[in-house]
This record gives sequence, C-alpha cells and structure tokens, in this order.
Amino acid sequence: MMALLAQAASSGEWHDGWQLAVVTFTALTIVAGWIHRQSKSDLKSIRDELGDLRTELKAEVASAEAKLTNDITDLKTDLASARTELKTDIATARTELKTEVVSAEERLKADITELKADLTSAENSLKADIAEVGGDLKNLQDKLYDDARSQAAMYQWQLAATQPATSEAPLQQSPPQPKQLAETRTD
Repeated sequence: MMALLAQAASSGEWHDGWQLAVVTFTALTIVAGWIHRQSKSDLKSIRDELGDLRTELKAEVASAEAKLTNDITDLKTDLASARTELKTDIATARTELKTEVVSAEERLKADITELKADLTSAENSLKADIAEVGGDLKNLQDKLYDDARSQAAMYQWQLAATQPATSEAPLQQSPPQPKQLAETRTD
C-alpha cells in the first residue's frame, strides 16, 4: 500500500480520484486494523488484568472468610472456656459462702450459749445480791424493832417514874435494858 502511495506521489497522477480513494481507503483500513488490534490487545490485557484482579479478590475474600471463620471458632472456644471458668468460679464462691454462713452460724450459736451462761451467772449473782440485801434488810428490821421496843420501854419507864405512886412505898425500878427487851419480844 505504501508503495502505491509512493508511486502515485512520484508520478503526479493524482488526477485519478479513484487511486486516491483507494489509497485513502487502504490507509484508513490499515489504521483501523492497527487501532482494532491495539484495542483488542488492550482489551485482552484489561481482561487479563481484570481476571487476575478477580482471582486475587476471590483469593483475598476466601482468605478473609477463612480468617473470620477461624476467629469465630476461636471466639466460640474462648467464650465456652470463659463460661466454664465462670461456672467454676460461681460454684467455688457458692461453696465458700455456704462454708462462711455455717461458720458464722456456729459462731453465733457459741456466742448465744456464752451469752446465756453470762446471763445465768448474772441472774444468780443478782439473786445472791438480792438475798444478801434481804438478809441485811431483815437484820435492819430486827434492829429497828429492837430499838423501837427499847424506846417504848424507856418511854413507859419514864412515864411510870413521873406518876405518883399509889402504894405506900414507892418502888425503885431501873429502866429495862435492850437485851432484856429483845428476849421478851414476840414475833
């Protein structure tokens, strides 16, 4: 084709339009063929790149899925382990709490028993103190009774001493002694 163009240009036979049209058509066909081959080649390389990219993306998605699956499996394992550990911790805490409650109950029972003993001791001590105070009160009552009888006897003696005697010889009496009064006392 190039040779034909070169010949037409050198001979000056451009007057025939059909040669020019053939040359132009041939040149356009060559350029269109070249462009078509280039675009086909470019499309093929683009398709190849897209295919490679698709393959890489599929591989990355598969890898991500596998990693996520492994992560989910690991998470499930960790959760199951944590759940088991938590159940064990709860059971241990429950056992320890029961032991502490039993221990506290035993301590409270011992404290109650000790408190009952202390109260019984205090009650006995109070009863003894009350009995002692009762005895002291009885002794005080007896002493007051003796003092009152002594005072009454003294008063009677003084009264008898101040009254005139009705007999011829006045009797000389000494006042009664408290010891004598206590012996004559009637309860």
